[in-house]
Amino acid sequence: MQGATRTPAYAGRGGSRSIIALAGTLITVFIVNSLIGLFAIQYAGDADVRDQTTLARLSHALDTAREAQVAFKIQVQEWKNVLLRGGDAKDYDRYLASFEEQERRVRDRLEALAAAAGDLGLDAAAMQAALADHATLAARYRDGLALFDRTHPASVAVVDRAVRGIDRPMDEAIDALAEAARARAAAIRADLEAARAERYRTLRTVAIASMLVGIALVGAILVRTSVRRA
Repeated sequence: MQGATRTPAYAGRGGSRSIIALAGTLITVFIVNSLIGLFAIQYAGDADVRDQTTLARLSHALDTAREAQVAFKIQVQEWKNVLLRGGDAKDYDRYLASFEEQERRVRDRLEALAAAAGDLGLDAAAMQAALADHATLAARYRDGLALFDRTHPASVAVVDRAVRGIDRPMDEAIDALAEAARARAAAIRADLEAARAERYRTLRTVAIASMLVGIALVGAILVRTSVRRA
């Protein structure tokens, strides 16, 4: 018909180009957001693994400090058993062996704490000092034991006077180490929780920003297409 309006050829081509641009933008936004999501999952997963490793090491250090506390208290008790019940040869050997076993446990736990001190932010110097004091205490116990005579009960009083109170500074030092480990563990746990919350906020902000940028691009293309058609 002569009165019919002809649609220019370029209009169809322009519409096709707009649709292609819109589709390309949507695909790009989808890919970018997917990559951001995958990065966020990987980043959070790696951070959680690091955090769990740190927490596990802290928990182990705290347990080690508590074991040192308990072992030293048992060591002191076994020393008293040597003096009080060592009149019998079998009892003497049994309690002395137990005393030496607990002494070894204390030393092993303190050495383990000293080895981990630097990485966990604990006072390595205090750990080394405790080890040195424990070695000195061991020597003093042996000196006192040399005064013990199973055949003379009165020698118990002699040994007791020689070693009376020598365990108290060591007991206080080990308690202080355990408290320091506990406080450090609590502080690091708080830091890790704060870092985890900060990671969540950052990743959430990035994800929202990416989504808004995608929406803005799609909107811009739709507006541009509408203007052209108008």
